[in-house]
Amino acid sequence: MTYVFDPYSARNTVGTEAPEWKARFPYIGEESKLTGEIVGAFRSGERRTLPEEMPQLLVADKPRKAWPDIFKTTNGLMVARAPVRDVLERFDPEVHQFFPVSFRTKRGLDIEGPWFTVNVTAKQDSIIVERSRVNINQRAPDRLCSFYSSSTTKDVVVDPARQSGLHFWREARFSRSLLGSDTLVKELKAQKLRFFPSFRATDLVDGEAR
Repeated sequence: MTYVFDPYSARNTVGTEAPEWKARFPYIGEESKLTGEIVGAFRSGERRTLPEEMPQLLVADKPRKAWPDIFKTTNGLMVARAPVRDVLERFDPEVHQFFPVSFRTKRGLDIEGPWFTVNVTAKQDSIIVERSRVNINQRAPDRLCSFYSSSTTKDVVVDPARQSGLHFWREARFSRSLLGSDTLVKELKAQKLRFFPSFRATDLVDGEAR
């Protein structure tokens, strides 16, 4: 089984500031092009990133009673607590990138971690677009697609035969997508880790969607 995650859900989006990173990579001036390229790299997994390109400190905009074990910042950076990193690394060893990052409140208090920024560049093409309810970019139908915001199990059909054994990945044609195996989801639930919301895709079995 395959699960489609929603990393941009309100409960898993955390407003943050990255003061030291912003000083190194400003959004204005001649250096803004490089900043945009780096953000695109970790937002969509377009390429592997270098340690020096990643934030060293994140400051939460608002306090919370409880923090998710994995979240997205407003500019699309993925951040995970150590137990999530450990699960992802155990199922996909040395596939994804993890960089240590400090995560604090505005008062300078450390938020319980350890925390890591995560870059997922692993991709595969397992969604059967013609049998799924998805958006297709008419200018680049073979490269750019996306899920409808109201997609559910019956709306996305995947072919397990196209999958390479990855447990956490991005679909090659779906910008900013994140998918996972049922084995991964089962382990996350077993450890009671607060992961991204998800729905289960429909598998293609012997030519039939089930």
